[in-house]
Amino acid sequence: MGCGEFLVKYILFFANLFFALAGLALIGLGVAVELQVKEIINAVESSNVHVAPIAAIVTGSVVFFIAFFGCCGAVRENNCMLITYSIFMLILMLAKVTLAVLIFVNLEGFINQVPRWLNEAFTRDQTGFHEIERTFKCCGPTGPLSYGNLVLPETCCASTPCTPFNSYTGCSTLVEDFFQTFGVAIGALAIAVVAIELVAIVFGLCLANHARNQSRRAHY
Repeated sequence: MGCGEFLVKYILFFANLFFALAGLALIGLGVAVELQVKEIINAVESSNVHVAPIAAIVTGSVVFFIAFFGCCGAVRENNCMLITYSIFMLILMLAKVTLAVLIFVNLEGFINQVPRWLNEAFTRDQTGFHEIERTFKCCGPTGPLSYGNLVLPETCCASTPCTPFNSYTGCSTLVEDFFQTFGVAIGALAIAVVAIELVAIVFGLCLANHARNQSRRAHY
């Protein structure tokens, strides 16, 4: 094996190691967000806030599987595995580009719906809304004034007695910031992975061509 093929082989191997770690990061981020928004999902019946974290978990699992496949193909220099890996990577790259575009295009509209969803949940079931307050350390959709002249619940404050003077801020702003951060993080990670995937596809095809030429020479 020449110096060029050696470098391509191990660059491809370490690139896929990065993909595997990125896949695990997507899974971890998706699980963390899913646990964080569980109370919102239960309270906001009309929302689809669970779609993004589940998509991140599924995408991360697929990325990890394909990266593992690519590592094996690079180490073994198997032409069939490398070609299959490159095709999977191309499909996955296009899927992640689509995902990133959809996130950035629809994120603002999605976040703008958060106040309406929280107001509906608060009006429908204030007891259930307390779980959102407990999770995000907030008080009512817009702050303590959301409760009018009623006594504030303990979930609105870090200490008792709970009054408007020691209460948390409104939930809408905190939940909007949470989804803004999550959306940007997912989109940025997807774009970063796509850029490296493009290089990995080229290297995978180059290594596959080298493996095929070696196999041909071995038969002569």
